[in-house]
Amino acid sequence: MDLLLVSVLPIAMWLVLGIIVRPEIANVFSLTYPLQFVFNIFIAIFGVGPNITARKLKDKNIVSTNLMVGMFVVVMFVATVCLNVDWYIELMSLEPEIYRDFCTYAIIWIGLVCIISIISQKLYYVGKNKASNIMNLILSLSNFILIVGLNLIMETRSAINLTLVVDVLIVLFFLLRNFEKHKFSLKLFQNIKNTSFTLIERSCNSLTYGVGFANSFSYGKAFIDAINFETLTTDAQWDALEAVDVVAKIDFTENKFRLRKTLKNAYKLVAILLGTVAIMNVGLYWYYRPELWILLIILGIQVIDMLMTPIIVCYWSYMQIIDNKPKHNVMLFGIRTIRAVCSFIPTGFCTYIGQLLSMLARYIYAKVECRNVKVFQLNRFSKRLRGR
Repeated sequence: MDLLLVSVLPIAMWLVLGIIVRPEIANVFSLTYPLQFVFNIFIAIFGVGPNITARKLKDKNIVSTNLMVGMFVVVMFVATVCLNVDWYIELMSLEPEIYRDFCTYAIIWIGLVCIISIISQKLYYVGKNKASNIMNLILSLSNFILIVGLNLIMETRSAINLTLVVDVLIVLFFLLRNFEKHKFSLKLFQNIKNTSFTLIERSCNSLTYGVGFANSFSYGKAFIDAINFETLTTDAQWDALEAVDVVAKIDFTENKFRLRKTLKNAYKLVAILLGTVAIMNVGLYWYYRPELWILLIILGIQVIDMLMTPIIVCYWSYMQIIDNKPKHNVMLFGIRTIRAVCSFIPTGFCTYIGQLLSMLARYIYAKVECRNVKVFQLNRFSKRLRGR
């Protein structure tokens, strides 16, 4: 639920800002999209990894230590990018004069969400999902109301500054609320090992979308509008689908994974998400008017990937948590490298060609590697995980 909240409200925010300020402001979402994967790396290292490591080593200090170190790293990264925001915008083939203020705001906002997400991981692993939902709802809803409402009544920079001040205060409140005294216990290597697949994926995705979107945007307004529209109407759904990975990892960690139950729930979620994709595309197309043939091609690839994701995620979660062999990391790195290389293909569809090839390669490799794993044989779904 909180994954959905922190995705839907920001997307709605950019759509509304594109209407009340000027249409091109909505493009900030795609402009800062590659940076989201960098922040996801921080969440994996300082949020997901420490909770798995803490359970394996039975050391609660690991979670609190990584929470504080992670916050410091996020703040330093945000400051660095904001100080070089014009360079970043130009790197993405867009004009700083048009996007500077809202791009800076977006970077800071994503950083604050990253800190909250690290806190959320701590709450997940102690069964406090409701507390996490409330925390994320308060931050996302207050940010949405303020940035939209204040832009209606005051100058843009003032609206942005006031909104960010309130956002920072909310984050500090929840940080203090969830802070616990602890002995320093970072265990960085173990955190990286327990989230190595995610780190490889997020690192390569950051490069893929950074290079790919910059490449695609250079082909003109038709690709900028279509890619931004597609990203706005599918990104929340992709974030929500990460819940399948989160649940699978938790179930494997606690020896409770059931393939049939996981896939049944996952595809209920996929059906709902694809329904929202259809509604958003039909409902918003009249305003943004992206080039239809470009939109249909990239949207078709997204739908195929979403349908395959639950199966692929289950296989790779098993290989991450239970069968963590170096060759899996090498193969995933190779697959993601190929996807990143596709971003250099001289076509506006470069990113999506890489996405399709990556999806097929991940599925084929995982299917072969897990062909004899009992937990993936549906006729044994009622038994507990017993390995190969």
